[in-house]
This record gives sequence, structure tokens and C-alpha cells, in this order.
Amino acid sequence: MRSLDPSHMGQRHLETTGEPTIDCAARRLEVDAAADVARAAFDHAGELATLEYGRLAAVLGAVRLACRRTEIGEPDREEFATAFDAEPDRVVAADELLAEHLGPPADDGDVRSLRRRLVVAQEILAAVERGRTAGPQLPGSRLADATPFLLARASSHLDSRTDREYPGLEAAALRDHVERLEADLELARLGTRLYACVHEAE
Repeated sequence: MRSLDPSHMGQRHLETTGEPTIDCAARRLEVDAAADVARAAFDHAGELATLEYGRLAAVLGAVRLACRRTEIGEPDREEFATAFDAEPDRVVAADELLAEHLGPPADDGDVRSLRRRLVVAQEILAAVERGRTAGPQLPGSRLADATPFLLARASSHLDSRTDREYPGLEAAALRDHVERLEADLELARLGTRLYACVHEAE
């Protein structure tokens, strides 16, 4: 759980009255980075959540869900009451309704595995861009078990049978691989339907 910065608490009276937008709610809860995902979630099933729990709870439920699935840090239930005079139970219920219609994210184990593979790929890319051999000497190479194939291919090597040298992966190919892993990790965190909603809105 995360908590609000007390330095922002006194600024709330400056917000316009009425039910907040996704952007307003994300800004007031200091989770602006979750706004795009929250907006996609609300656009997909926000009307249903609004009919069931009211617009305020639906908006805050979308922000809560987005924070959880982007790993920004889910706001504490009581923050909704403090910042918006909202009933936390209604916000949680709206979040659950949205999640039901959006479908689940990937299992935690799959997300962790993808994150490890991404970290290794990023480390190898950084080493290649610095002109270093991407081998076991890499910082954080304890994670190399996550992507042994990539680690092996990233290092140039000499075929003892033919004396032919095989170059390692080029930085451009590694950057493409990193981008694919980033997309895979985002898909795993968000879930298939929410991922599609986010990118349809782009």
C-alpha cells in the first residue's frame, strides 16, 4: 500500500467541486502514471460500474485497478475517503466489477519470470553498447539463468573446429528483444483485454 504526500493534502480545496475525471483522480492520488490504463479500464466497463456503484466509485475503482496492474502501488482504501469523501467499500466493489469484465492478468510467477528476463536483456544490451563482452562478468549475472540462450548468443565465440569467429548479437537486435520483452511484461501485468484496450486508445 502507498500513502499520499502530506505536502499535497492542503491543495485539495483548490480542486473543482463535483465528481472527478480519471486524470483529476490520478493526479490527486499522485499516481498520474496510471491514468492511461485507468482511462482504458473505465472506457471498457465504467458505465456498468457507474450504474452499480455511482460514477465517483467507478472512476476511483478504475484508478485503483490501474495502480495494481501497473505495479505503481495500490492506494490505501482510506485514501479514497480522505481525498474524495468516497466510501472505500464502494470503490473496492467497483474495482472488482471492472476486473471481472476485463479478465485477470497473468499469474504472479509468469510476471516475475518475464521481469527477470527483461532485466538480463537490459544488462546485456547496456554491456554491448559499452563495448564489453556480454558474459558472466556482467553485473547482476546471477539472473543469467533466466535467459541462458540470450546470454550465450550475446557473447562472441570461436568455433574450435573451424577457427571461425561468430560475432555476438548486435545492439539493434538486443534493443528489439528488450522492446518485445517490455511489451510481453506489460501484457502479462495488464491482462489480454486491458492491454488491448490501452493500445486501441493510442
